Amino acid sequence: MLRFPVTLAAIAAVSLPVGASGSPIQPQLNAKVSSRAISLTDAQGQRVKVLQQNSYRLVVKDSSTTQNFHLVGPRVDLKTKVSATGNRAWIANLRPGRYVYWSDRSTTLRGTFTVKPGPPPA
Repeated sequence: MLRFPVTLAAIAAVSLPVGASGSPIQPQLNAKVSSRAISLTDAQGQRVKVLQQNSYRLVVKDSSTTQNFHLVGPRVDLKTKVSATGNRAWIANLRPGRYVYWSDRSTTLRGTFTVKPGPPPA
C-alpha cells in the first residue's frame, strides 16, 4: 500500500528543477537603491514589469543611508532600514496583483509591476 505514495513522491521530486545544492531553483530578482535611484530587475537585467505567480529570491543592494527599498503587494510587505546599507535577501511568494516598490523617504523613487496568475513559463 505504500508503493503508490512513495512512487508519486519520487516522480514529484524528479520533476522539480534543482540547482547544484539539490534544492528547487527559484528565479532571482535584483533590487538596487541609492540616494538618487531605485530599480528592480530580473536575472537578465531587464526592468521588471510583469511576472508570473511564483516564489522568487529577492536580492536588495542598498547603498544609501538616506533611502530604503520597500516592496508592498498582496501578502507582501518587505523593507530595508533607511539608515542601513548592505545586501539583503528574501524569499517572496508573489501572488497575482499589483506590487509597488519605493523608498519611504522619497516620493520620486518608486516603481510598479504586476504579477499574473498561473505557473511560470517552461
